Amino acid sequence: MRSKSDKKKSLVPRLRFPEFREAGAWEFIPLEAIAPLVNDRVQLKDISNVNYVSTENILQDFGGVAVANKLPTVNSVSSFQAGDVLLANIRPYLKKVWAANFSGGASNDVLVFRPRNSQGGQYVAHILKNNRFINYVMAGAKGVKMPRGDINSIKEYPVPIPPETTEQQKIAHCLSSLDEVIGLESHKLDALKNLKKGLMQQLFPQEVA
Repeated sequence: MRSKSDKKKSLVPRLRFPEFREAGAWEFIPLEAIAPLVNDRVQLKDISNVNYVSTENILQDFGGVAVANKLPTVNSVSSFQAGDVLLANIRPYLKKVWAANFSGGASNDVLVFRPRNSQGGQYVAHILKNNRFINYVMAGAKGVKMPRGDINSIKEYPVPIPPETTEQQKIAHCLSSLDEVIGLESHKLDALKNLKKGLMQQLFPQEVA
């Protein structure tokens, strides 16, 4: 049986920035303690298609959000603000997690997490935009055709926290920078696909009916 000191040593990532290699072991803290669920409401009249988020317009595979096609027929919806992290809680395996960069309203099937530390928002976002978190949610999900994550279980998700806030911020900055590069390359790829599609339509003759 491992001692407490052995367990403490094991809570150190294999890859670490040089300046933090002697910073000590990490600890696990329940998600609820660092980014609790919020249940604020906003009137629908104050929301538009541009800042409304539902399970339909959060994109799969951590792909961000699209403009909503329609608004619900209700008086109010969940409120979120820039810096919150949103999770579509229907069919979590679709990996619909988004770090909000504007304020707006969300459907009831979208969970809104608000990091207690404003500097830790991006860190929490990367923790949730992770297959490890998605697998955890699915392990406790209920339902077959349209599984939903168990909210109480999600609140208890063990979030790894480094001993120094600066290490947390550097990790978030590193991963966010990579996301920006991936986004730019994705746009380039989409542009090339559209270019090819246009060229093929013009390079090959079409039979006239």
